[in-house]
Amino acid sequence: MTDNPKTEPDPRPAHEELARLLARAEQGDRAVLPQLRETLDRNEALWRGYGDLASHAEASLILLAAGPNLLMAESLQRKLKSMKQELGGESPSPLERLLIERATATWLQVNYYDALLAQAKGANEGRLKVLQAQQDAAHRRYLAALKTLATVRKLLTPTPAPVEVATWLDGGRRAARRGGVAVPGAVPVQN
Repeated sequence: MTDNPKTEPDPRPAHEELARLLARAEQGDRAVLPQLRETLDRNEALWRGYGDLASHAEASLILLAAGPNLLMAESLQRKLKSMKQELGGESPSPLERLLIERATATWLQVNYYDALLAQAKGANEGRLKVLQAQQDAAHRRYLAALKTLATVRKLLTPTPAPVEVATWLDGGRRAARRGGVAVPGAVPVQN
C-alpha cells in the first residue's frame, strides 16, 4: 500500500492571468471590465488594498521623508502603526479609524516639514518662506485632525444619567434629604 500524497495544482498560471488582467485594467482597457469586476467581487482584499488611497498617500510620504534610507522608512512605518494602535484603543469606530488615519498622516507631514525647515540653513529667503508656509499649513491640518478626533470621541461617549452623577458626588452613599438639603447621619427614605 503506497501513500499518494495529494498534489496541489500549480497556482502560477492563475497568478499570471490575474497579473495580465490587472495590467490591462491599469492601462485603461475597457474590454476587461466585466472580468475585472468578477475578479474584484471574488477578492475583497485586492480591491481594498488597491483602493486604499490613504495607505498609498502614507507610503508616498514615507518614501519622500526617508528617501533611500530603509531604516528610516521601516521605522516610520512602525511608528505610524504604533500611533494608530495607541490612538485607536481596543475597538475604534469606523469614523474614529478614518480620523486616526488623518491624524497620523498629518503628524508625518508636519514633522517632515519641521525637519526640512530645520535643515534649510543657507537657503534663500524665498525658499524659507515657502517651507514655513508648508509647515504652518501642515500644522493647522494636524491640529484640526486631532481636534476633530477628540470631538468625535467626546460625542461618542455616552452622557451619564443625573442619578449616576449624584452617586459619584456623594461617594455612592444615599443621604436623607429634608427640604432639598442632605441630612448627615439620617436614614434615607424612598417615596
